[in-house]
Amino acid sequence: QSLSSLAENTGGDLNISVTDAGDGPPVVLLHGFACGKRMWLHQIRALKQRFRVIAYDQRGHGLTDAPATATRYSASLLARDLVGVLDALRIERAALVVVPLGGGPALALAASKPERVSHRVLADVGAGADDPIKLESMARRWGDLIGRGDIDELVCDMLRSELFKVYARRNLRRRNHMAALIRSTPIDGLRFTLSEVLAKRKSLFRLTGLLKSICVPTLVMAGQLDYVCGKAARLMAQTIPNATLKTIDNSGHMAPLEQPAAFNAALLEFLN
Repeated sequence: QSLSSLAENTGGDLNISVTDAGDGPPVVLLHGFACGKRMWLHQIRALKQRFRVIAYDQRGHGLTDAPATATRYSASLLARDLVGVLDALRIERAALVVVPLGGGPALALAASKPERVSHRVLADVGAGADDPIKLESMARRWGDLIGRGDIDELVCDMLRSELFKVYARRNLRRRNHMAALIRSTPIDGLRFTLSEVLAKRKSLFRLTGLLKSICVPTLVMAGQLDYVCGKAARLMAQTIPNATLKTIDNSGHMAPLEQPAAFNAALLEFLN
């Protein structure tokens, strides 16, 4: 792991923590909210034998800087960070493998600069797209808990949510793992990612024009038990030209962690 200064590429004095492993065609892994690149351990191990695997902590997460002002967080800044990472590592074209939070930057790059994306995997992307009011309410509730400094209740409430509960209820080890990922996310990162990114995210059902314009080979993956992304997954598979839909059995919203063997098998088949 290395801490790479990408200030010139990201429009500010932002340091982004990057893991760069293996050799071959580049594959970039974009983590989900409150997870950080640590969530990709199983995928890095599986992919680095055949690919150059890049995973980085998005702004406000993990070891990457967490700016203390709301104006330093937005979907467009996350997309700019992705381009900055590619530029800093001198990667002209890469496959993108993303889960929620990474979905926005991946869609933006595939639409605006398709020549820089070879393949795209959208896994459990689109949480709450069919009910944005519920997502906004959840973001406000978690933001209120952060504002009160009640981090223990925040973690418990997050583990009860549709985003994390299937993984957290598997067993105590997995519950503790998910709780540790949340607690390792800087408070400012949690607060402002919630208020400036998730709460302001447009529903995929209002972005069908964008989805239809994307001509990058796309695999949509969704956990069988991921009820917050099921409709969004079907929408993307039906709307993105020549997209393929893969369901991961016995998995919720955290398929790369819940069923890593099945997830990796589908991922490798698609990338190969």
